[in-house]
Amino acid sequence: MTEPSASSFVVGTAGHIDHGKSTLVKALTHIDPDRLEEEKRRGMTIDLGFAYLQLPSGRRVGIVDVPGHQRFLKNMLAGVHGMDAVMLVVAADEGPMPQTLEHLAIIDLLAIQHGVVVLTKADLVDAAWLSLVRDEVAGLLRGSSLQGAPIVAVSGTSGDGLDELRMALDAQLGQTTPRPDVGRPRLPVDRSFAMAGFGTVVTGTLVGGALRQGEELVVLPGERRVRIRGLQQHNRPVEEARPGSRTAVNLSGVDHSQLRRGHVLALPGSLPVSRRLDARLLVLPNAAQPLRHRQHLLIYHETAEAMVELSLLEGDELRPGEQGWSQLYVTSPMVALDGDRFILRIPSPALTVAGGVIVDSAPRRHRRRDAVVLSELGLRERGDPGTAVVLELGKHAWGLSDGDLGRRLGGTREQLADTLAPVAGRGAIRRLGSRWVTHEQWERLSARVTTALAAYHQGQPLRSGMPKEELRSRTGIPVELFNPALTALMGNGVVVERNGEVAAAGHLSGLTPEQESAASAFLADLELQPFNPPPLAELVRRHQLPPSLVQYLVTQGRIVRVNEDTVFARSAYDDAVGRLRAHLSEHRTLTVAAARDVLGSSRRYVLPLLEWLDAQKITRRVGDDRILRG
Repeated sequence: MTEPSASSFVVGTAGHIDHGKSTLVKALTHIDPDRLEEEKRRGMTIDLGFAYLQLPSGRRVGIVDVPGHQRFLKNMLAGVHGMDAVMLVVAADEGPMPQTLEHLAIIDLLAIQHGVVVLTKADLVDAAWLSLVRDEVAGLLRGSSLQGAPIVAVSGTSGDGLDELRMALDAQLGQTTPRPDVGRPRLPVDRSFAMAGFGTVVTGTLVGGALRQGEELVVLPGERRVRIRGLQQHNRPVEEARPGSRTAVNLSGVDHSQLRRGHVLALPGSLPVSRRLDARLLVLPNAAQPLRHRQHLLIYHETAEAMVELSLLEGDELRPGEQGWSQLYVTSPMVALDGDRFILRIPSPALTVAGGVIVDSAPRRHRRRDAVVLSELGLRERGDPGTAVVLELGKHAWGLSDGDLGRRLGGTREQLADTLAPVAGRGAIRRLGSRWVTHEQWERLSARVTTALAAYHQGQPLRSGMPKEELRSRTGIPVELFNPALTALMGNGVVVERNGEVAAAGHLSGLTPEQESAASAFLADLELQPFNPPPLAELVRRHQLPPSLVQYLVTQGRIVRVNEDTVFARSAYDDAVGRLRAHLSEHRTLTVAAARDVLGSSRRYVLPLLEWLDAQKITRRVGDDRILRG
């Protein structure tokens, strides 16, 4: 693999066609960035080119050379992401031209704040003219992200000014913040090709984290798994590729034809794929028309291009120079994170009109002109990490796990823990099992449980509690949250659990005097024939007992129900178990016939009783006999 890459910084070119960008790169690096035969034949850059150099300080820099022709602007947009600094190239003999202005607008919308303006072809003009062009360019930069950037005059043919340019670039890069490693690497693919002896190779600017040889990756959008066979940065093989550098990745498990611009390499499960984005939009002051609600535009994000539909959340249009909130619906899935910047263009005639920053890469669909929505977007835009946690959890009815929350917020596991601790400390969030929920979500969850129990106790006053699984089903609480929630509610004294049933704290089941009288008569009837009780259905009709009262007597242990139609009074049951145990202790085994004789009963009652004792682990069946367990 010979794709050039840098270990520390990425610098891109920008500017009008024929202003000498590729000539400048070649003069600086001794590498011709025009790699296509058509480019060499026409003398015009069509696609992205790459080179690299080492600056006087020792900083190693990857250079991305972009096309200047308006027809190839989408190729320029695929290369401009991830730049630490830019060289805005203006030919001294022509001055700023239309693509100079459009490229500068894109740089500004992407908030690239470091760069150098390079006045090329300086050997073709006199000092007075060069001074005029310098002043014109300085005026052009006012109010942009490159305001105050150094302006260096060079000649790509003679080499004059190149040393000054290297020093200026070095100084600008010295002011940049190194790309952080947040443990979530992503490499937007800008080139895919097959290389003899290696196979599939992709290149891009690596951000967010490191890649290591042998790691398994996923190609997004989609879930294709691939593995890293080799890595290069700055044209050198490496075991680990660090973020903030041009990187070439040799992959196994995929053909180069299956990868294209817009794909992203990432660790499995580490990055979300979105179709809806919340963003702050800024319309260019020189846009010919306002942006309108429901308008269709092209979005350029990293190396991806897709059609989007605008949902303007504050009004029906955004006029030139204005900014506002919008939700973008992307026609094809896109890998995006909060804080990412993007460009919007009109499809025809192709023209850059706006850009923006994503504040929520996985939002719900919003109502327009909703004050709560607009307030939350404002909090997301300027909020601290703790606010972001609460807002993100609030979008999901049952909260999020550590892994899902980490994928949404970014950062390492340690950084996430540091963010969550103070938020949990002030009670804004709490952990339930494997998930985090907000205080409001916890209150709603608690209310579901207490409301369900209150309704159950009202309808089933004789029941000591609701079966646990029935409560989970009625509340709809996910399994992974239900048990931790019950534990928390029991710890707070809100509910109690006994024998697999849950009740509201303070709930007391009991019988009215009339019910107690009916129950006593029922029990007395059972005890008349302790081991030969009447069928349950007959007893219920005789004493007009409701099913709830029968179940209450079972729950309270006053009767033992061994099958659908056979119950014993507790005293009779305990007496029967004692007699059968005594027989087993003496004879070691027990047959149905022997049990019938011991109890003076019939097979109709003895058989279900023995099966019940088996189920209760008092006896164990061996062939036709029973033996005592333990």
